[in-house]
Amino acid sequence: MATSNNRLEQPSFPTSRIPVDAGQLGDAVDAWIGAKDVPPLFIEAKADAFPDVPSAIEWVGAHREALDALILEHGGIVLRGLPIESAADFNALVHNFPLYKPGYVAGMSPRKKVKEDVLESTRLDKNFKIQLHSEMAYMKQYPPRIAFFCRTAAPIGGETIIGKMSEFMKRLPADLAAKLDSHDYHVVRNYAPAGNTRDAAEVSHGDQVGWDEAFFADSREEVEERCRELGMEPSWNDDGSLTLVEISKPFTVHPKTGERFYRANLHVNNAYEDGGLAEIQAKVRASQKRPTGHYLGNGEMLSRDESNRITSIFQEIELAWPWQDGDVMILDNLQVVHGRNPFDGPREVMVALLDH
Repeated sequence: MATSNNRLEQPSFPTSRIPVDAGQLGDAVDAWIGAKDVPPLFIEAKADAFPDVPSAIEWVGAHREALDALILEHGGIVLRGLPIESAADFNALVHNFPLYKPGYVAGMSPRKKVKEDVLESTRLDKNFKIQLHSEMAYMKQYPPRIAFFCRTAAPIGGETIIGKMSEFMKRLPADLAAKLDSHDYHVVRNYAPAGNTRDAAEVSHGDQVGWDEAFFADSREEVEERCRELGMEPSWNDDGSLTLVEISKPFTVHPKTGERFYRANLHVNNAYEDGGLAEIQAKVRASQKRPTGHYLGNGEMLSRDESNRITSIFQEIELAWPWQDGDVMILDNLQVVHGRNPFDGPREVMVALLDH
């Protein structure tokens, strides 16, 4: 996950409302897209279709198979107009889908549990833009889908930006794709000592997250057990921090469509060229025994030019649409990447990690 110093950019999303035949969902909702082949598919409840939360949850469960098919077809859906108002409501809704059992263990974004399987979206500084990324792209094991719930939309900015990865793959230069394909993907991740971000309302950089928060654990023994379950080897440092090294591949094949997608953060090493984040990152990583980084299997990083080429493609495919309070978005984590625009004012967005 990368951030930048860009502030409050205007959303870019088709303004059309093109009806989509989704008769398999019944008569309680309408379905539409903003443009052909552009995610997500909006599924909007008709007036008075769902008088209460139980009726909405029951409808989602009854149409689960159809919703699964639409998520796969469009890359993601937005459920709009359902009476979903709280973390408990969202938790009940996502339990209609299979949950990603490992959860957010070893994640790099500051997130606390809100309700059972519901987490904060992030506590990273609201002034910075979180660039498009696949959820947990730095790990070999990853959630196939991710759900978002907008409880409170920011008055200015704060959109959850998205991008279609099939478009990214079309634009990725063949020479760069071949280079990536010829190497493994090595990731070094560092977690601060326990308690470093436990009480922080906002966090400036992912490397500042304490290992207790990242692993939802109170002891080193718990962390080591979870690392064994995920096939990772923890290395404890003298200052109480934790270093992990993991090896995967830059590309991942979608288990259902057979499409191949870039799922890595090899391009983010040069994400902070100047400004406040660059200073924070330099200070944090200067203290690390083995600094956080994303490497090719030969130990090299992508060049600044190569990183910029990938970043530019992500910027080209970026889409944003304004959240409405109560919106629930479910994305296929390989087909559609996501991020966050900077924002002002209150914003409360929650997430849940889902399986297929």
